[in-house]
Amino acid sequence: MLSNAEIKKLSELREKSGRKEQKLFFIEGKRAVIEALTGTAAIKQIILSLAAGETRMAEIRDLASDKGIEVEELPETKFRKLSSTESSQGVLAVAHMRETTLEGLISEIRPKRNATIVLLDRISDPGNLGTILRSAAWFGVDGICVSAGSVDAYNPKVVRSAMSAIAELEVVQEVALTEVIASLKRLGFVVVGAAQDTGTSYSDFDYPGRCAVLFGSEASGIPHDLLDACTKTVSIPRVGKMESLNVGVAASIILSEMARRNSPGGLHS
Repeated sequence: MLSNAEIKKLSELREKSGRKEQKLFFIEGKRAVIEALTGTAAIKQIILSLAAGETRMAEIRDLASDKGIEVEELPETKFRKLSSTESSQGVLAVAHMRETTLEGLISEIRPKRNATIVLLDRISDPGNLGTILRSAAWFGVDGICVSAGSVDAYNPKVVRSAMSAIAELEVVQEVALTEVIASLKRLGFVVVGAAQDTGTSYSDFDYPGRCAVLFGSEASGIPHDLLDACTKTVSIPRVGKMESLNVGVAASIILSEMARRNSPGGLHS
């Protein structure tokens, strides 16, 4: 069983500073942990509450055993010192962060003929960032660049929304997007800004093989300096009377269209 000192050290992962120092983060909930165990996430250990129901716990233990991952069980009072949510269902995984740098991401995409990069400016809502990450993983995005001033991609609420997607993506945080855009342009990328009520309709734009798409903050959208740096702007036409569209939903719609255009049998085939 984990010692009190080990529990105290792990509890630091509830905060950004602790995650950054230890290069570890929590994945909480039965479904999310199973998804992580069956994916490519680098799981260090599984921690279970002794008060948790047995539904799917045997599956979690078997998957962990198959991968040689230790399973620890804790009394509920100690488990709560680690869990950051009531919906953890008595199970969490301790996972290693993917240490992606901007230089590493640029090096990886440089030789690729086709690549999609998502740029995120000051996304503050954990649910929105989690939705974008999950959609990006679903549609095969090559990398995510997140600006300073955004919520931490390894925040428990983001991870809960993204499920195990964070472990499947190359995510670079706290970047200067003006510099990233300049670097991508030098590599021949077209940089598309997703704006509201301006630019070409997202469904009419001809997305190139090398494309980066920029999404702005929920409150103020894309700032003028970044918008001016974009090659083109696209928007999702408004049909109803809503003032704005959730940035997580907007990103999912546009990434779906980009994937459709560039998939086998799509408009670029």
